[in-house]
Parts: sequence; C-alpha cells; structure tokens
Amino acid sequence: MLQGLDEVSWNELSHAYGEALDTPNLLRQAASPDEEAAQEAVSELNGSIFHQGTVYLATVAAVPFLAELALAAPHGRADLAWMLGQLADPQHAYGDDFPDVRAAVVGQLPALLALLEDGDQEVREAAAYAAAQARTIPEPLWQTWWVETSEPVQASLALALGLIDPAAAEPVLADLVLRAAPLVRVAAAVALLRAGLPWPDGAIAAVVAAIDDGASVTYCWAHGGDWSDELMVAPPAPIARDLLNRLLRARKPKTRELGLWAASARCDASRSAPPQIAPLVATALHDPDSGVRNHALDTLSRAGKAAGRFADLLASVAAGFAREAGAPGFTAEYRAVSALARLGDPRWIEPVCAAAAAGHPAQRLLDGARFEPAVLAAVRQRLADEPARADVLAGVLGTWRAAEAVPELLAALPYEGPQVAWALLEIGHDDVAAVPHLLARATQTDDQVAALAIRRISGDVQPLLDILDAALSGKRRLRPGPQTFVDELGDELRPVLPAARGQLTGTAARTHPQREAQILAARMVATIDGVQPILTTVRAVLAGGHTPARAAAELVADLAPAHRDALTDLDPLLRNRLGDRWSRVAASRALARLGVPSVDLTEPLVHGVTDYAGRYGLATILELQAVETIPGLEELAARDSRLGATSFADDIVWADELLTDRICAAVAALRRLVTNPHGSVHGVA
Repeated sequence: MLQGLDEVSWNELSHAYGEALDTPNLLRQAASPDEEAAQEAVSELNGSIFHQGTVYLATVAAVPFLAELALAAPHGRADLAWMLGQLADPQHAYGDDFPDVRAAVVGQLPALLALLEDGDQEVREAAAYAAAQARTIPEPLWQTWWVETSEPVQASLALALGLIDPAAAEPVLADLVLRAAPLVRVAAAVALLRAGLPWPDGAIAAVVAAIDDGASVTYCWAHGGDWSDELMVAPPAPIARDLLNRLLRARKPKTRELGLWAASARCDASRSAPPQIAPLVATALHDPDSGVRNHALDTLSRAGKAAGRFADLLASVAAGFAREAGAPGFTAEYRAVSALARLGDPRWIEPVCAAAAAGHPAQRLLDGARFEPAVLAAVRQRLADEPARADVLAGVLGTWRAAEAVPELLAALPYEGPQVAWALLEIGHDDVAAVPHLLARATQTDDQVAALAIRRISGDVQPLLDILDAALSGKRRLRPGPQTFVDELGDELRPVLPAARGQLTGTAARTHPQREAQILAARMVATIDGVQPILTTVRAVLAGGHTPARAAAELVADLAPAHRDALTDLDPLLRNRLGDRWSRVAASRALARLGVPSVDLTEPLVHGVTDYAGRYGLATILELQAVETIPGLEELAARDSRLGATSFADDIVWADELLTDRICAAVAALRRLVTNPHGSVHGVA
C-alpha cells in the first residue's frame, strides 16, 4: 500500500502550514491498524491539506493515496471517501489549486465507483457522494440504486442522481418524495430543488412529516451551514410560504425551530421575502414551546424593516431588557432592543438606559441604530435629564454625527469624559475640555483622528507624530480612513522623515501591513520631497494588489491633480487593478483623476459598491460625479437578491437595506446633477 509515496517531492509542495513534509507520514499513519492513530492522522490531514476548505498543491499529490486508503485502509474508509468527495465539491473546497485538486479526484473515479459495491454501507454512502462530485456517468449510480437497500445509501444516491442525471431521475425522485422512508424522502426533495424541478402535489406535507421523524441531509451533501436552508431558499415564494406554514405547525418543536431558521435564510437571500414571511414568523411568538418563541423573535429581529409591523410586540419584549441584560448570550430581550434601535423606534432608549444604570451598558447592542428626528430628540432629552447615561447614548450620537446634540454632550463631559470625547470627535466638534480624553485615546489606541484633534485644539503635533512613527515601524496600523491629513502637515513631518525615506526600497515589502507602511511613507516623503523618490515603491505595491494596492491607488489619486504628468506611467498598473475587489474603486478614482473619463470606469465603479458595503464605492461615484453609473446603481437597488453587504450572519437584511437606501440616495443626487450640472452631490453617501 502507498507505493510511490516517497517518490513525491513533498518538500517542494505546500499546505496550510508551509512545506508538506509531514504529509507522507500522516498518510502512512492513516493506514495504521490502530484505529485511534488512524483517526488522528485523517483529522490532521483535514487540517493541513484541506484547511477550513482551502486546498493546496500538496492536496493534489495526496489525492491518489487518499483514494488507495479509502479502498484498503483498516479504519476510516468512509471518512476518506467523504473527504475525497469534498475535495471535488465547490460547495466545500476552494482556493487557487481547486481545479487541479478536482481533476485529481476525477482521476480516481474508478476507485470511487468500486466503493459503490463495498460491504460497508457507510462507505457506499460516501462513495455515492464522491462519485457524483467526480462527475461519474449515470449508469454506475443507477446500477447501485436498483439493488441498494440501505436508507442512508439510498438517500446519498438520490442526491447523486439528481446531480448527475436529473432528467431521468425526476420521476423516480418525485415518487420518492411522497412514498420513501423519511431520510430518502428529504434527500429526494432537496435533489429536485437543486435540479430546478418541481415538487409533486403533497410533497410539502410529506417532507415536513419526514423532518418530524428526524430526517436530514448529511453534512457533506449540504450546501451552506444548515441543510434545511435550501428548503426555504430554493422554491418559488408560494411554495416557500406554504412550507413554512406547515413547518410552524409541525408536531415537534425542533421541526418548528428548523422552519424559523430556514425562514431567516430566505430573508437573507431575498429582499421580497421578509414582508411575506414576517407575519408567519410572528404567529410563532405565541408557540407553546419557549425555545420556538425565542427562535421566532430572533428571526423577526433579523427581518429588517418588515419587523416594523410588529414593533409593539418587540417593545413589549424589550421592556424586560434591564432585568435580563446580565444574562449570557443573545437573549430575546437583547434581540428586541436591537431590532427597535435599527427600526428607529425610540422605545429602545429606556430599557437600554435602565440596563446601563444596573451596570450593563452593552454599547454594541446599538450598532446600526437608525437615525430618526424623533429618536434624536428623545436621546437628547434623556441625556439632558441624566447626563451620566452618556456611557451608552454618546456612542449613538457620535455615529449619527448629531451636531444638534453638542450642548447635551458638553454638559455630560464631566460625567462620562471618554465616551463624550469620542462622540464630539465623530461629530467634528473641537473642545479644549476634551483634550485629556483625546490624548488618552490617541496614546492607548493609536487613533490618528484623536491626535489630529489635539493638534487642531492645542497645536501639539507630537501625539500624531508618535502614531505615524509607530505605523512606519510596523508596530501599529493606522485607523481605516483617508490619510490626506498627512499632506497638510508639511514641515511638521521632518522628525519622522528619515524613517519614511527608509521604507522606499523600490520593491514591495513581504507582508500587507508592511506594504501599507510603505505607502504611508511615500505619502510623507511626497509632501516634502515631491513624487519622484516614491514612484518605484508605489509602482511595486500597486502591482502586488489587495488592500495595500488600494492605499497606493488612493495616494496616486490624491497626488494626481498636482503631479499628473509624473504619474501617467502608472495607468497600466491601475487598469490591472480594476478587476481586484480590494482596490478597484481606488484604482478607478486614480484613473479618473489622471484624466480617464468616468464613463470608461462605470463597470468597476458599480461593482465596487458591493465591496466593503459601499463604504468606498458610493463616495467615489459621488466625488467623480459619475452619472453614467445610474443604470447600474438602479439595477443593484431593484434586484431581489441581497448584495452581501456584511459578513455578520445576523445583519444581512439590515445591512442590505441600509446599503440599498444609500444607493437610492446616491442615485437621487446624481439625477439632480444631471438636471443641475453646477450643483453638488457631496455628503450624500
């Protein structure tokens, strides 16, 4: 077994932890007669050559040996077969080397088909999955199907046939949904959905009954985190509503909870879903099971604006937040308060302040709190009545940039200095009384915005120079945001100029933080010495792509008005970045400032809106007055699928709705510009 293992140059191959020198020994250990040792080896292989879904060159070389082990190892052959299938499954594997890994698994198809006849039903179940991912021809699957008696293997085969031979499998799958054992029934239903085929009449009741009996889809066959999400996301809206309605009336609480989680998945996927689904979810708030009620509230609180119809229900739950604020985890009361804040309903204020008074500020609870004039008025009044509650309210006012609240914040400064100083900083109000708190913030968190405020108020530039020096050395990274403040410092930069000049090596540094430090150094040097000394380093960082290239492109854009002739040679490198999601918006801005018409940049600018939740894209479009992007922006706002504006699972709907509102505001501003070319669009996004 494992002949040729030592003939592979493993030292020239890499996996998640560097050189793949340990891979041959792990493969040998996976063949051990000691079951515990073999399991440990397979686990370590999963962690190195298949690290959290990423595949590598070492994975390609390991595939033939994994297939050999799946055929003949004393232990864990089913696990190895599942692993081979995942390596070829784009739902589970990814990375630059994925095409080669998948091709290697396809090359082992004869071994995988042989496993369909294995005496171990767990191996046959895994083999059906792996053979399907290796894109077998249908005949071997059908041959196995007609003689197979194991329900788990039948379920895996049903999913495999739906993937490989959907047209021929449709009548078989439609019959299975209605009459098969629960495990096979659910698998057939999912297989039909994936193939885009309709469910037969009676399928909804049959599927819910199967789930009530404990049926599910095994992890490897699932798409995404929870197999049941597809049940709600894939069907047309009427089917999804009927399915949810029946799931919420199922016999077992776990089935009803599954329906609520799946309802959240549909809301996360479709903008039209929450108004249709929220009323059904609200009925589950009266479920006899407390777990179902909590899941219903969780689903409703994540449903975005559609939850506004049930604000009174949310407020009744939120009223108990002060009592439950110290409990671990995300309680129902926490979810309700958060939803009210995002809806712009002022009934979040009292329970949050009461909880803070009891020692539970929970500031993160108010992330995304929506600005409404009535809410601002209520917050100001609450702060005026009790200045010490600035420990929670100041953060909201700062996020809103609520300049109207400056009098209340100044009155609260003696009580809650750090929080109030931060809010005043965000609002842009400089006050000498805030300087001690700003100094602490600048010193402790390297916040250059606080250091800039100190310079403006007192003239002391040293805290800012200390931050810049730490950033140049790689000890710290600057807070995200524009770095144009550097351009204004002029001769004040001279104490850190030697360190900055030392960063301009003409080549891109090894790590991204080091490259970002190089671009910061280039900005400093350009302020004093001009652009010629920085060009080779900026060019190298631009060519390297990713977030450092974004910083480099932003620097080029800022320098372009005064140094266009010296920077035009960077045009090809900037164009190469237009397909890079990390830097395409900044590259578009730089090219526009170098004279490229914005109409030629429409595609990357519109695509860039979906990067970083529109944080850079919309502002750049408005700055460039790129009216040509209007059709693309309107398409983004009108589509039913979400824009993927956040990586936080609980915030998908809220973040998408916020981004959509910002897109619509940007379109309105651009349309005003069309009718009034001399107008201004700044400050909209």
